[in-house]
Amino acid sequence: MANDLVAIDISHWQPDPVDFAKVKAAGIIGVIHKATEGTGTVDDKLFSRANKAMQAGLKWSTYHFLRPGSLPQQMDFYLNTIDPVEGERVCLDYEDQGVHIGDLEYCVNYLLSKRPDLQITIYSGHVLKEQLGSHDSPVLAKTSLWLAQYSSTPSWPTQVWPQWTLWQYTDKASVPGITGAVDGDRFNGSRENCAAWFGPASEEPAPGPEPEMRTVKVKLDLETPDDVKIELEVTQNGELIS
Repeated sequence: MANDLVAIDISHWQPDPVDFAKVKAAGIIGVIHKATEGTGTVDDKLFSRANKAMQAGLKWSTYHFLRPGSLPQQMDFYLNTIDPVEGERVCLDYEDQGVHIGDLEYCVNYLLSKRPDLQITIYSGHVLKEQLGSHDSPVLAKTSLWLAQYSSTPSWPTQVWPQWTLWQYTDKASVPGITGAVDGDRFNGSRENCAAWFGPASEEPAPGPEPEMRTVKVKLDLETPDDVKIELEVTQNGELIS
């Protein structure tokens, strides 16, 4: 129900190890993990935790932390990193004041143009309320709201979202299997509907192998000031190629 702690959101700030079996046994339904930020940052805990959480029976979703500028590149970076399956839920973290409502709407439209099957959720608190004000947004109305507000009663832009869906009501939740405080989230509905809301998720692809390094060695043999000979030795992984 809406008063239950049923979901948590975590990132690299939560130290390893995370015992996802204990998290599941504590009654948590799903985990939302930071995936990417801007155009080049991948959370270094993402890949190792995704499969472990799903293997423990937890529902899984990810979020992208929006930064100003390069919006198409940010969205492509997020999609290419998580490689979402059909119907997967993706979340946009909207808390940088340099990112404006028009930027957020652009990102939603961009994601839907690339992957109309995805379920999109907006995470925000006071930044969303301040920038949206009393204005409507048909674009954002296509999404669900993950409200960040540490209070006893939630308030949100009802002109866009008649109901909040997920409510991050604390950053001091204690959950077995995780060391230290964690963000706690309530769902506006039943536990069954919460699991359905998360939907399917792909196992995160492992990071690719490091590219093989080639070393080019240049030797200069100066017999006269006007006579320069250049000899190249090309090695790969320590072996001579040419």
